[in-house]
Amino acid sequence: MPKPKIYLYAEILIHIRQLTLYASLETDKNEHTKILISSDKHIVTALHEGESSSIYLPTQISGTANVTFPYDRKTEISARLQIDDLDELKSTSENVSGIEVPWSAGDLTGTKLALQCKGCGVEILAAGKINEWKDLPSNHWADLMDIWFCHKPHDDKDPEHGATTTAAAESKGFSAKSKTIAKPSVGLIDTVSFLINGEDCKNLKEEESSKSNYSIVRCASCESVLGSKSPDAENSFRLYKSRLSIKPSSDEPLQQYAAAVFICSQLLSLIESSISRKVVLHDDTPDAPHRSRDGLLLWIFNPDIYYSSSSRGPTAHRAMKVFYKSLPEPAKFIDDNSNTHEELVVPPEDFDDFNTTLHESSSILPQSARKFQDWDVGLVDRWEKNATGISRMDENPLNKKVDDDFEVFKLPPGWKELYM
Repeated sequence: MPKPKIYLYAEILIHIRQLTLYASLETDKNEHTKILISSDKHIVTALHEGESSSIYLPTQISGTANVTFPYDRKTEISARLQIDDLDELKSTSENVSGIEVPWSAGDLTGTKLALQCKGCGVEILAAGKINEWKDLPSNHWADLMDIWFCHKPHDDKDPEHGATTTAAAESKGFSAKSKTIAKPSVGLIDTVSFLINGEDCKNLKEEESSKSNYSIVRCASCESVLGSKSPDAENSFRLYKSRLSIKPSSDEPLQQYAAAVFICSQLLSLIESSISRKVVLHDDTPDAPHRSRDGLLLWIFNPDIYYSSSSRGPTAHRAMKVFYKSLPEPAKFIDDNSNTHEELVVPPEDFDDFNTTLHESSSILPQSARKFQDWDVGLVDRWEKNATGISRMDENPLNKKVDDDFEVFKLPPGWKELYM
């Protein structure tokens, strides 16, 4: 497939009410190169050497704009466009309650739901085994005990004959040492995994790890890593969402998501509860303690942006912008910089998938925006249960079916040059 002569990218900066537009050309621009905007101020089209490329802007812009033609960059065009009305974004984004992730307890309401290995399709949890799903609290709940409670939990007995304050807290489940165990027929859910009682699962096998604190749980059929089991979790398996497919019912299609979807939610949760936006991401390599794989040093530069790219179709996307670089010896780095950086440890397979996704996302950006100093720049799409209004396919005229002889960008009626 021939490489397109024109590439368009637009990114909205909500806080300064501006939208940045980039156009990259395969050949040098000339007097016939034009940037056009539709009459509804939602679609931008670039014309160059007989070709056109169009994108649907994340939000409506106002007035006209000054398109700059840098003298030393003969194949690039850039523009700052003023946003007309932020209400279009606010009315949709403000209705989204915090960070969203697939397969919360509220989503899994049916009792006919089944879980399958994503790799080979073998059944891990049979339909009807789980009667109730419950969401687990944040991983940071124990750290917030001093904020949530004025007084530590105490025993109702006579202090002289009762338990200590610590023992009372542990017995009532308020201690950081308390353990979570899944009961039969009850599934527990956090951002990235399911906690399910072993009696409800099948086609799983445990494998001892070089790390003494947990076992690896594999698919008995294809031997893919599906989760882990902690020694203090009794008969409870922690199964990773990224390694599973869900069959909501016998007549519904399978649901599955890439690891980047869940790691994105983890990163958003992590920076929300921290003062730092720099995170050391690395995998746990339990079977190779002598080998230290490179990790990733991430800088969550902007956790919530909207962008449109002609390389991904005309639809607008919600994402976070991430600066990243390879990081040798990540464990040593986090030991030396624990006060200024957060740490996120993920399974090796998920790390590889996220690393690939992040590197491939750089191609979405224009060439001039793929680097910042010594950082590489990437985009990670945010998952939304209900797509915000600017991303709805049915409201995007570029995605509507039209007759074969209809020209979506027939010029010149309804169009004008941005720089005129």
